[in-house]
Amino acid sequence: MAKTPRFPITIREQSVVVKIYRQKAPTTASGYAYAVTWVGPDGRVKKTYSDLKKAQEDATLKAAQLANGLAGGHLLSRSDSIELTEARLTVEPHGVPLLSAVNEWAKARELVGPGILGICSEWASRRTATVKRIKVTAAVEQFIAAKDAAKKRGSRTYTSKLKRVKTELGEYFLDTVSVQDWTRVLHLAEDAVTRNDLRKRIVTLCRWAKRQGHLSDDITPEIEKTERAKETAHPIGILRPKEYGDFLEYIRANHPQHLAAVVIAGFCGVRADEIQGKVDARERRQLWEDINLGENFMSVTIAKTNTPAHRIIHLSETALAWLNVCPGPREGPICEAGAMEKVRLIARKAEINLPENCFRHSWITYRIALTGDKAATATEAGNSVGEIDLRYRVPKPKSEGEAWFALRPKLTE
Repeated sequence: MAKTPRFPITIREQSVVVKIYRQKAPTTASGYAYAVTWVGPDGRVKKTYSDLKKAQEDATLKAAQLANGLAGGHLLSRSDSIELTEARLTVEPHGVPLLSAVNEWAKARELVGPGILGICSEWASRRTATVKRIKVTAAVEQFIAAKDAAKKRGSRTYTSKLKRVKTELGEYFLDTVSVQDWTRVLHLAEDAVTRNDLRKRIVTLCRWAKRQGHLSDDITPEIEKTERAKETAHPIGILRPKEYGDFLEYIRANHPQHLAAVVIAGFCGVRADEIQGKVDARERRQLWEDINLGENFMSVTIAKTNTPAHRIIHLSETALAWLNVCPGPREGPICEAGAMEKVRLIARKAEINLPENCFRHSWITYRIALTGDKAATATEAGNSVGEIDLRYRVPKPKSEGEAWFALRPKLTE
């Protein structure tokens, strides 16, 4: 004889619990009814059955539905619920939401008619016939090696940035990575700026892969079909004229070996790396020989890559006055290797606030305030006018531009 179950019967699926209660029901053949209960999105739900076996089957199905996020499954038939679950399991390995997959299929059918699979197979065979297949991990490593071999700082520029690509898509063949796959990787970025920078690096990787035959020449790389994120403008940090004047005097009195670097940064807007040398090329720094004190101009010794290689900057009377009080011989580099980084450490220890890139931001801001000439300032800065307005300039009145370029060094006894 079958053993009578003890009630309530508890059915568990992961963290979901569905219970079956037995209650007296004189109208049923057995004299009992069976209430299946669970907690859904709208609170406690109860369904009553006259047959225990049916109650157990539906309770088991409901627990599975709830565990799989199908909280509204009580509105579906059993066959509909099974079909929906199977559909989700089918698309899950591809990392595509079910609705997106259905929409994609519907659009494909609209474009090519009922023979979608045949057309896709033909397209895939043509696509891969001339493509040298490579997995994403190998593509990234070969790309970086090629950049290093061309002296383009591949390891430094791309290793950390493309690490996430190798982690997420390393075992995929590069030519099979879809726009949805790339979008998923981009969504992992912490903010819009990081996302757009990662996207730019991946675009460069895929264009290199096309030249190497790893992607078809006839097809736009999937990464280029992804959307750029809208970046939130970050505050542009500048110094007030008095703050810069006080800092110049502080450096002159306490760290005179760095004075020329601070002068060139704030009165000429030269980039820090152009002054002090890049991390991997510290020996290439701004030279005194490229500063013409007699004719009031300087040329940037080592311009940043992808900016005008030969850039001339006007020297104001104030800049000349400060350069003339800088100590040391007027030959060779104007500063120590990494001088601007040392200046920041000095300021931090002295509790002096120097916003990021504040000397260059300030020079551009006050130069435009003084002259009203964005185009000329952009040319001297080695940037476009649009880039200056977006990232470097804070609108200021002419009076503040005049105050900045009137910061002459104090007379000493």
